[in-house]
Amino acid sequence: MKHLALAVAVLATSAGSALAANSPFDGTWKLNMAKSKFTGTTITYTKTARGYRFSNGATVSYAFGTDGKDYPAIADRTTAWTPAGEGAWDTVFKAKGKVMSKSHRALSTDGKTLTVSTTLYRNDGTTSRETDVYSRVSGAKGLAGEWRNTKAEGGNDTMTITTPSAGKFMIDDPTDKETVTGSTNGSPAKIASPTAPPGLMVAYKAVDRGKWDTTTKIGEKVYARGVMTVSADGKTLSETTWVPGKEAEKSVSVYDKQ
Repeated sequence: MKHLALAVAVLATSAGSALAANSPFDGTWKLNMAKSKFTGTTITYTKTARGYRFSNGATVSYAFGTDGKDYPAIADRTTAWTPAGEGAWDTVFKAKGKVMSKSHRALSTDGKTLTVSTTLYRNDGTTSRETDVYSRVSGAKGLAGEWRNTKAEGGNDTMTITTPSAGKFMIDDPTDKETVTGSTNGSPAKIASPTAPPGLMVAYKAVDRGKWDTTTKIGEKVYARGVMTVSADGKTLSETTWVPGKEAEKSVSVYDKQ
């Protein structure tokens, strides 16, 4: 879910005047899970000699064992899987050795449903809970096969966006202690965070006053694209994101202005 955290905002503009004072994006925004949509995305687990290979079908792929050891995932991230009974695993995801999340994955008795219950460990010292339910698309039994997200619960993210002057922006996520500051001319901006992977950059491009195109990269590789829009009444911000190559599987984060 949000998955790389995977859920990172990106802005840039080709028209500096569009982001002058009183931009419709200015303000504090809180995620509204009831209005958001995180279902419909697919992932795949493939059985290997050592364990499994995870793939999102486009930009992310890594192999891991189920022996409780840390295995490389994305950038400086690691994942560790430990069996927790028949058709169940406890997993730990780390960044630079710091625990970012702990999950319990469990298959249903008929093998058609995979439920992932996750505790997120945020950089401000708090925790939050999320639950994702996946339905089997392919595969006969066990974890191996393709899975589609059919239910997503949890999430309490808040972000503050400011445009202090024409052509400048700042986005702050206090829970994860993430800050992005830069020029709104489409050039990549570095995310400042205790757990940001090396080379994580975002770029924002303003299409018009209430619409920004977004791009997220690690190094030279694009991991996500998206569009951020503010409603006509200025009360709602929507961020639609997708993985390059899987444009049909879009996630929509909807934020209410505080």
